[in-house]
Amino acid sequence: MSTEHDGETTKRTLGRGDFLKLGALTVGSGVLAACGAEGAPEPEPAAQGSTEKAEERPPIESEPGDLEVFEWAGYEFPTYGGKGGPLQPYVDAYGKPKYVFLTSDDQAIGKVRAGYRPDTVHPCVDYTGNWVEMGVVQPWDTSLISNFKDLEPALVKGGQVDGQQYFIPADWGFSSPLYRADKVEPDGEESWTLMYDDRYKGKISWWDSPLENFVIWGYVNGIDDPWEMTDDELDEGRDFLISKKHLCRNFWSSQTDMDADFAAGNIWIAYAWGGSYTGAKKAGLDVVYSDPKEGRLGWNCGFVLIKDTDNFRHAHEYVNTWVSAESALWNITNYAYGMANTNLDLAKIDPDLVAVFHLDDPAAREEPRAHYARPLTTERRAAYAQRWDEVKAA
Repeated sequence: MSTEHDGETTKRTLGRGDFLKLGALTVGSGVLAACGAEGAPEPEPAAQGSTEKAEERPPIESEPGDLEVFEWAGYEFPTYGGKGGPLQPYVDAYGKPKYVFLTSDDQAIGKVRAGYRPDTVHPCVDYTGNWVEMGVVQPWDTSLISNFKDLEPALVKGGQVDGQQYFIPADWGFSSPLYRADKVEPDGEESWTLMYDDRYKGKISWWDSPLENFVIWGYVNGIDDPWEMTDDELDEGRDFLISKKHLCRNFWSSQTDMDADFAAGNIWIAYAWGGSYTGAKKAGLDVVYSDPKEGRLGWNCGFVLIKDTDNFRHAHEYVNTWVSAESALWNITNYAYGMANTNLDLAKIDPDLVAVFHLDDPAAREEPRAHYARPLTTERRAAYAQRWDEVKAA
């Protein structure tokens, strides 16, 4: 991710550039299990959402209309979709929202805990329970979101707390090894072990993440639940990562920097999101976005509704626009990220994207071929982070 800090905002280059999602992994057993694919499950009955009936709310004309969205940079109008793009209908009807940019889920929660109150926030699903526990969000009234019926049922279910829809799923993506096919030859089946291959010393880059590096080690080594490892397991993982860190050219935190390193030939193997694959292809590189035998990782983000918003109906209208089929097509085509909206014609999408991201194969987005996070307590997150700090300091 490319970041430039200026007060409360962060500028990021997205799409065929970067998209940082710290801790952003899905809960659910299936991701975009439709998207035009055959054999997609029928939606389950939706959670009712807000306990306050929509008709008890004042009409949208009575709201201030100055919608404020706490958002990832690159997902704001007009950067997202451009003028005339998928967010244009909302802007035409109600005006351009004000955007404040978040940089991570933890930063977003901290800012709201300190008193900041936007109207809606775009966090990731494994933090939904934390938002609810803080008491700062309310359920959505799904009857006000006409596109809700088209959203992937597994992702919808993952956004429910106590049977209420606190989270509207929007975007998702994979995390997997990206490698130069003209420089790298996997040893046998596609595997995350490529990230530890001694043959490519100095040509490997790990993501500077306090969680995912341990999760990957856990899946490689058959740990029962890599998302909830014991302290002894974490210590074993730490020692292994320390023993292999000399193979890395660097630990990347900026996707833009990693993509540049990759394009320049400084690295041949990297932990990567889908946007890096499309960026490498655009740069003319012969690359593979691996489908490791241990399974890809994945993330899913969406929207929560702040409890005391004065723009209740505006927030629903905005999110409805954001999760539309038009938005899904634009996001997949330009940013190489999946969307929860399943009302898509795959014939309109680059066949390479369909194949690499398995948009026509629901099973590829289900266990055990893809892994989605279980929410971690603050204590367990800290345990992973402590060991990662020790890896970097070694």
